[in-house]
Amino acid sequence: MTERKAWTKEELIDFENQIGELYMDNKLPFLFHLSGGNEDQLIEIFKDIKEGDYVISNHRSHYHALLHGIPPEDLKNKILDGKSMFVYDRERNFFCSAIIGGTPAIAAGIAWALKKKGSNKKVWCFVGDGTEDNGHLFEAVRYVDGWDLPCKFIIENNDRSVESSNKDRWNNTSDYKWDSPSVIKYYYDITYPHARRDGVIDLSKTVKKTDEEYFPPLRKEDLPNEDLEIDITYKDSVIQSMDYLGQKENFVCIGYNVLYGDAMGTLKNLPAEKKLETPVAENLMVGLAIGSSFEGYKPVVYFERHDFMMVAMDAIVNHLDKIERISLGEFKTPVIIRAVTADAGPFYSGITHSQDFTNLLKSSLDMPVISPRNGKEMIQAFKGVSESNRPAIIIERKSLY
Repeated sequence: MTERKAWTKEELIDFENQIGELYMDNKLPFLFHLSGGNEDQLIEIFKDIKEGDYVISNHRSHYHALLHGIPPEDLKNKILDGKSMFVYDRERNFFCSAIIGGTPAIAAGIAWALKKKGSNKKVWCFVGDGTEDNGHLFEAVRYVDGWDLPCKFIIENNDRSVESSNKDRWNNTSDYKWDSPSVIKYYYDITYPHARRDGVIDLSKTVKKTDEEYFPPLRKEDLPNEDLEIDITYKDSVIQSMDYLGQKENFVCIGYNVLYGDAMGTLKNLPAEKKLETPVAENLMVGLAIGSSFEGYKPVVYFERHDFMMVAMDAIVNHLDKIERISLGEFKTPVIIRAVTADAGPFYSGITHSQDFTNLLKSSLDMPVISPRNGKEMIQAFKGVSESNRPAIIIERKSLY
């Protein structure tokens, strides 16, 4: 890996001007977002960012990528191939997402793993004031502050969400003041429009490919399916599966009611250090799992009802399910979700606590969604996905407990 270049303000501006000219030359029939106006602030911030630290960016990623060492020709080629919003570099720990609320929880998960491993690396998560609108940022900041994790959230406030100002969106609370050691907030006037640059191009002279060409689908994986000779109850099979996974050094079960409720008793044989009790913040739970998986952990996320998973669908659908494909294999997310549907039980819990979203999950996701019908199939499912380096969801049914 080449040494990180020290960029000047003029060089950064010149790079974005070149990208703008490529657009006017009918070379970029894509959605992209140019940086501009914040060169001085970013050059100063990146003096504290070390090579090897994680930089988590967003849809406006060009300056972040250049300042963290991605060669300008590599970045330009990505932009020409429609990937301005999808810049990834595993070697340099550079990650981004154009779904603006998704990155803070992932950043917190990386930071949790780094602290757990005793690493001296840090995480720097860049967001705009549009993400500042989002509750997912608040959850992540509160979690990072609460556990003193090595993570900074940099809010780049250009007073614009597409075309609306902070005052338009928040009125009297438009300039929110953060009381957090983990937040850096700066203000700037952006050079360019929200998307692309001023001017109209001739789309008839452009070339666009398909989703499959820009982001080739992952090869379907045949999970191991060992033919077991075993007679075991449904619940005991879950306990045995958790015991098996818990023997692995990189295992952690993430969720609420995993430490004190042992996930309905299924984690009772595992030590406390294998259980990460979380706030009631489902999107944060999945983000913690994704981020920690970047640092070699094999997390299991526990949802005690399908209904509660709906709060985490951004993290599941837009991130967990897509990261390996959209990063062209740079980042992998070997996360297992235990998705319990409360389709039975001694007490009636109502129609918002007993829904079964198995078919919805199967139709929405590329990752395997496995619904074992008995103890043998449950053990086969957990063993199979534990040997994979990709995410999966395993459905559990209270009616079979």
